[in-house]
Amino acid sequence: MKTLTTKILLSAVAIAMFSGCGPSSYNGLVNVVAVGAGEQPKSVNDRNYINKNSLPNIVVYHTPNIKINEQNVSTNTKYLIGNALSREFSGEPKILVNYLNKYQSLDNKVLILDKNGVVAWSGHFRGTDVTKSMGVYDYGFMGSDSIPFGEAMEKFVLDADNAEEYKKDKKNIFNDDNKYPFLFTKYPNMQLGSTNISEITSNNKPTVLVFFMSKDNSKNTLANDINKVSNFIGGFSGRVSSNSPTPQNVLKDIQDTYFEKK
Repeated sequence: MKTLTTKILLSAVAIAMFSGCGPSSYNGLVNVVAVGAGEQPKSVNDRNYINKNSLPNIVVYHTPNIKINEQNVSTNTKYLIGNALSREFSGEPKILVNYLNKYQSLDNKVLILDKNGVVAWSGHFRGTDVTKSMGVYDYGFMGSDSIPFGEAMEKFVLDADNAEEYKKDKKNIFNDDNKYPFLFTKYPNMQLGSTNISEITSNNKPTVLVFFMSKDNSKNTLANDINKVSNFIGGFSGRVSSNSPTPQNVLKDIQDTYFEKK
């Protein structure tokens, strides 16, 4: 009886130990790269300001060459009628500019690239727990299959699963028929400062790419009013709203969940 009791106790201790240290097993196994569309805000009070010192395992880049042309409310209120309301983006990297001109925002968009650089999972961080944020890892004529980010990290990082690469029309990647433009393709070799995506993913490790808007929508612009209306509607539809987490909170959650010892 004593031996059996001892075995039970040892088993319980082992389970507790391994369940507590699980997230730390991602150290050295995955690249985490955050990309802000636009330049880093100067004020630490800006909603989209990133404190890089608090993110030792995450490399943060900004794209200051991306410019946003927004209509002014006082001179363009006539556009309140119709569907032509939008912001126009220009500059580099071109792949982000094209994405923004199509979808108008990069609100904590996240991709998981397998160790070959192929996009294996695509989603958004929309809640307070990144591990539960849903994303698509497969789709076809019958619909799409989704799993949470935490499960996707286990699948493509810990288990080292690979996605099947499809050949898509890269010149027209954002066409209306392409619901998940990056999924199952190698992410374009986007330049980030002195490096690029190919260099980052050349270490044979999976990569998490997190995209966010660097510009704080606090000015009295028509585009901001559109965002407010969209966010209001989004509150009912379950889509991204003004209550979505800040980029700093998302990145800190990744840092604490997957790299800090428990």
